[in-house]
Amino acid sequence: MIIIFVGYTGSNKKKIAKIISDKLGLNYIHLNDLIEEKEKLSISKILLTRGDVIYRNIENKYLKNVLKNNTKLVLCLDEGTPCYSSNIKLLTAKNIVCIYLKYSINSLVDILFTNPPVILRNFSKNNLKEYIAKHLFERNVYYNKSNIIIDCDQKSETKIIKEILTKLNN
Repeated sequence: MIIIFVGYTGSNKKKIAKIISDKLGLNYIHLNDLIEEKEKLSISKILLTRGDVIYRNIENKYLKNVLKNNTKLVLCLDEGTPCYSSNIKLLTAKNIVCIYLKYSINSLVDILFTNPPVILRNFSKNNLKEYIAKHLFERNVYYNKSNIIIDCDQKSETKIIKEILTKLNN
């Protein structure tokens, strides 16, 4: 079984995916970590020195390789991965369960305003809301193709994990 986690920045994909992999006894890979290890550069350095298009090609190459060479895996993806290079076709293949950790715009604003990644540090709350709304408008087309969509608003990490495990067993 291959389980893939998608969702917006701040959705706690990495931690939840790791916990699910441990509970199910499956290997865990965070695609960005794998890319950084293999390319011997941080994602930000790759983007800065090679550009977004080259980065997305690299990302697609590693995604294809990971999916081709694994059958028992939990994979965590960057927020944009499903939206580029026809990656969504890979994520919705027959042998894959894609899980979208879905948060409302307001919840993501609260999460990211409190603990922003570097790229979002200088945003006002209103600008952050507008930025997230624009991204989700563009990306929900891809995220909503997931096999399982978990509404994470107002839920504890424990409850989210329990809901995922229940849906995986159905």
